[in-house]
Amino acid sequence: MRSMAKRKIGALLTVLLALLSVSGCGELEETPEKVSQAAEGESSEKKEQVTEEKVEEVFSVGEQVKLGDNILTVSKVDKSNGSDFDKPKAGHEFIIVTVEINNAGDRNISYNPFDFKMANSQGQIVDQAFTTVDSDTSLQSGELAPGGKVSGTISFEQPANDQGLQLHYTPGFWSDSTIKINLQ
Repeated sequence: MRSMAKRKIGALLTVLLALLSVSGCGELEETPEKVSQAAEGESSEKKEQVTEEKVEEVFSVGEQVKLGDNILTVSKVDKSNGSDFDKPKAGHEFIIVTVEINNAGDRNISYNPFDFKMANSQGQIVDQAFTTVDSDTSLQSGELAPGGKVSGTISFEQPANDQGLQLHYTPGFWSDSTIKINLQ
């Protein structure tokens, strides 16, 4: 009797995993684009060419970048050596990035500071730092209604004076597309 229940649970888990993997296959991979360059009257032929080429574009601080229903703007980048109680390790500094996320769609979207990573010139891609240097402004997690916006800061610990820093934003857990923004 017990082995029968185990087989049923195993079969159910297999079916659920198969459904989850199939549900993500039907979506088209989206490409980030600068909002000011998005043309409404673009021909479908031109859109197909852009999709087939899959040119990875890197954006700059101050540009509005659209990916799906998300519009991301990095408005400011600050550096900090920490406080008396919260210091980066030797040879490092905190990079504090101010971001704004807008919902340009017609349904709610989620946002989360864990959607962001930072790459440096050594090829390391790291998650946010757990620090108190931006505790009063740090981006929280939640949802945005259509037309809604949220702003906040995200801090990373990086080698001091690194000139190759790049913010990576991948909205949503299932997304394969990433917005990359040079921070210099």
